[in-house]
Amino acid sequence: MAIERIEGIVIDIVKYNDRHNIVSLFTRSRGRISFLSPAGKGKGGAARNARIQPLAVIESDVNLKENKNLQSLGAITLKTIWKDLYFNPVKSAVVMFLTEFLNRYLRESAPEPLVWDFIYDSLTLFDRRRKGNANFHIAFLLQFLHFAGIAPDMTSYEKGDYFDMVGGEPVAEKPLHNTVLYPQETEYLPKLLRMTYRNDRHFRFMPGERRELLRKLLQYYAVHFPGMTNLRSPEILAEVFS
Repeated sequence: MAIERIEGIVIDIVKYNDRHNIVSLFTRSRGRISFLSPAGKGKGGAARNARIQPLAVIESDVNLKENKNLQSLGAITLKTIWKDLYFNPVKSAVVMFLTEFLNRYLRESAPEPLVWDFIYDSLTLFDRRRKGNANFHIAFLLQFLHFAGIAPDMTSYEKGDYFDMVGGEPVAEKPLHNTVLYPQETEYLPKLLRMTYRNDRHFRFMPGERRELLRKLLQYYAVHFPGMTNLRSPEILAEVFS
């Protein structure tokens, strides 16, 4: 097979043995691919490891072999060098969360160029922002609902409705299951769904409110994508934003 140039976002890094890591990339052209990547301890290995960080965007010429579960990742270059994501404590905590979220969501991912572009553009914007970052992960999850195909349909909403997480829409009567938002929570949903990267800093939350909002959002994702349960990084976010 011919050498192929790939662009990939690092969504998982796992130690394989003393000499190699398994690096999972969400690539623009091929979806998720797992690579065996050298993990040397010399100067060259340290430089390589510094480039392969969570949510780093890398480029590489690879010889993809269809009969191999683990491809070989050779020389890499950074498509973009993040200037602030790994050095700002708030941003680095959000990076940890987004990496875990995307790793779960993109577990079996086919090529989705629009999703790749959204993630890349979001990270580019986040890296450049200098203030108002506390709600970025909330805005990301809300915008990502559209790409996941589960954006709530609130066109029929009336005050006093419940929100049925399974059906993704407001309902007048409480469903038989308990995966719902109650009327006082549902009332806020139309406003919340208007959150974007342009206005997210204008949404004010107490730390406990932001934590509960994140929990509800992840619960909604988990209803439709069962592998999204039991993420560890929200606890770290809770400490950062406490």
